[in-house]
Amino acid sequence: MMNTLRNPRLTIRWALGVVLAGQLTTILIACLPGTAALSALLAIEAITGIAAGLLCWIALHATDPDRAKIISPLITWLDNIDLAGDSRQRPPISVEGADSHLVATIDNLVYRVQRYRDKLLVRHQRVQRLLRNVTDVLYHTDSDGRINWVTETVSDMLGYRTAELEGRLLRDLLADPDKDEKPLLYSTQLRRHPTRVFRRDGSVAWLLISSRRIDNANGEPVGSEGVCRDGTRLIETQHALDDEKERAQVTLASIGDAVITTNAHGEVDYLNPRAEQMLGVPMADASGQHFDTLCNFVDCERNVTVNGLVQECLNSGTVHERDENLTLYDRAPQTTGHTVKVTISPIRDTHQCVVGTVIVLHDITRLQQISRELAHQANHDLLTGLPNRRAFEHLLSEFLAETGQGRQHALCYLDLDQFKLVNDTCGHDAGDEMLRQLSNQISGQVRAGDTVARLGGDEFGLIMRDLSLTDARIKAEALRADIDRFRFRWNDKLFRLGASIGVAAIDREAVSTTELLRRADTACYLAKEKGRNQVYIYRGDSDETLTRHGDMQRMQQISEALDNNRFELFAQLIQPIDESLHKPCGVELLLRMRDSNGAILSPQNFLLTAERYNVAARIDRWVLKRAVTLIAAAGDDHRPIEHYSINISGQSITDEHFVDYARGLITGSTVDPRRLVFEITETTAVTNTRRAGELIRSLRALGCRFSLDDFGSGLSSFSYLKNLPSDFIKIDGKLVSNILHDPVERSIVEAINQVGQAMGLLTVAEHVESRALLDALRNIGVDYAQGYHVARPIPFEMLSSSIGSRQRIVRAR
Repeated sequence: MMNTLRNPRLTIRWALGVVLAGQLTTILIACLPGTAALSALLAIEAITGIAAGLLCWIALHATDPDRAKIISPLITWLDNIDLAGDSRQRPPISVEGADSHLVATIDNLVYRVQRYRDKLLVRHQRVQRLLRNVTDVLYHTDSDGRINWVTETVSDMLGYRTAELEGRLLRDLLADPDKDEKPLLYSTQLRRHPTRVFRRDGSVAWLLISSRRIDNANGEPVGSEGVCRDGTRLIETQHALDDEKERAQVTLASIGDAVITTNAHGEVDYLNPRAEQMLGVPMADASGQHFDTLCNFVDCERNVTVNGLVQECLNSGTVHERDENLTLYDRAPQTTGHTVKVTISPIRDTHQCVVGTVIVLHDITRLQQISRELAHQANHDLLTGLPNRRAFEHLLSEFLAETGQGRQHALCYLDLDQFKLVNDTCGHDAGDEMLRQLSNQISGQVRAGDTVARLGGDEFGLIMRDLSLTDARIKAEALRADIDRFRFRWNDKLFRLGASIGVAAIDREAVSTTELLRRADTACYLAKEKGRNQVYIYRGDSDETLTRHGDMQRMQQISEALDNNRFELFAQLIQPIDESLHKPCGVELLLRMRDSNGAILSPQNFLLTAERYNVAARIDRWVLKRAVTLIAAAGDDHRPIEHYSINISGQSITDEHFVDYARGLITGSTVDPRRLVFEITETTAVTNTRRAGELIRSLRALGCRFSLDDFGSGLSSFSYLKNLPSDFIKIDGKLVSNILHDPVERSIVEAINQVGQAMGLLTVAEHVESRALLDALRNIGVDYAQGYHVARPIPFEMLSSSIGSRQRIVRAR
């Protein structure tokens, strides 16, 4: 080494070598990013320049000691050179000869180092700007997998500071290290790997990491490098899309409709399982085939094949929904058919261009079958299979329309006699079987063009085509005789039935099917009234028909009165006969009805009609509800009235729900139940002894009382008093009105009064029309009197003002 220093040329070569080595090292370090790399670069450049200058000085000083004095300023200049500065200092002296060449070389070297440094700084600043603008995270690891460098963007992405991650194992950040560490550190190919990474707050982020292994010149791994991109939203969106796709596929596989998709040429590219089943072809075989070759549609109504449905949709670009039902046959034509509704919709791309279609085949085969069954059931009787009333009326309207063409038809209304006996004796199963057999019997007796229908219960309708009224009567009589010969056997019992038949002409006088049925029904009713099991011809001017029409009109009035609140309650006082006993008075509530003109109609007429047509129970409910309301509203004004008598019809007694209805009204009001007295006629009570007893016991449990009305008008009256727990007996007015002239009837009244009082019952005499009658009843010992001599019926609202002094029970007429 000392020999080298003593040789100036060799020393200069050493100096140039040092400078060259420093430049090579600088190039290698410049490839590394970061502030630490820049500091190392500047330090190496300074060391290289100083080392080169020092070697040169030593060489000159070692060869010529006298030159030290000359070279001393040069050495000072070399020591003061600022390689990191921007200014370039010139040598302080002028050196000649070989030394001048050395100085120039060094000066040029310094200049070149500064220029190269400037370029490196520019490049470093550009890289730093790029790194700051990129949201991705870049990192390096060493061969042990420790992070030795990471960009500052990691703070925004994961919340870490760079200092927290440098020197930390990459494995510690991975949520699934066993799965993800190896491909990130040791993969020789650059590939993107979705990775779950822990954020600083403990949550997990999805990162898309592109990484690869770094090898040295010998091919040995020295670390890895990678770029991380936040893929949380992307991967979660992808997972959501995958889930949605899975749900869509499961849905398409589960729905009962066939779903088919085609491309823009009408070629099938998808079938769901239901479509495979309906078309009879698997997806693999159907893919690529044209839709028309797979689907064989037939319009059965027109008996034509239907093709080109997909092409129509592709051409128009609109949804096509076929209004008519098509039959889809599978690949073996005319063997298995599905009735379908076809809907074809276009599929569009992002530019709204039609790129295919989706076809939905809704199988309505079962629905159509059910529809046919329902249509049949809607027009036919389920028990007998005959047309029902709805179908019969529709057909009747068609016949009625033909009357203007000079054709004659007849309508028969048939009602079986004694049918209820079969139901009551053997049960409804026997009754149903009898109706089936009898329906077959009737159907076998009518002509081919005639129509038999079951209108309901034991009622049948018959349309006789092209037949005069006289001929229709002959046919109806023959049918009645055939039914009369019919015998029905059930187990060991044999039944014989009859039929009441009403016949009406289908003519122009009947303006509607309703009128036609009303006429035939009226004739049938009159046939029953005349003794049953006979034929009656409808004639509009007969007395029986006019009476029947009167009932129908009254029924219309009753219905309107119920709907329009045209019923009213009147009240008639029931006074004690013996004033000395100071018994309280009572009131009977009487029903009145007004017609459309406001006139009051006779209660006897409309109440009989209501009983006949089974609306009496509905009227009873109206009376009870109205009575409770009025009594509650009267309050203390009616304090002198001890009880209110309310009449109940036989239909309410047999109504299983009337007791609950009455109980609900009474308990829900402020009326004292002990002030309510329900009147039941003796005939009704005797006819329905069991039901009457149940009703009386149920309402008496609330505190209500009962009265047997019209007592003495029936038979065996006394024997039923023990079984019917009553509180009052109202002696029939027909008996009371004759006691002044007929000793027998007076004796009957006396007997009823004695038996009633012996049983602890209060007796009331009806139809008391004179003072003499009142005195006779007082002598007999009857408790109460009711009649025009006592008080006339008045509207309930006027009752408060009419209650007089208890001293004046009877008013002179």
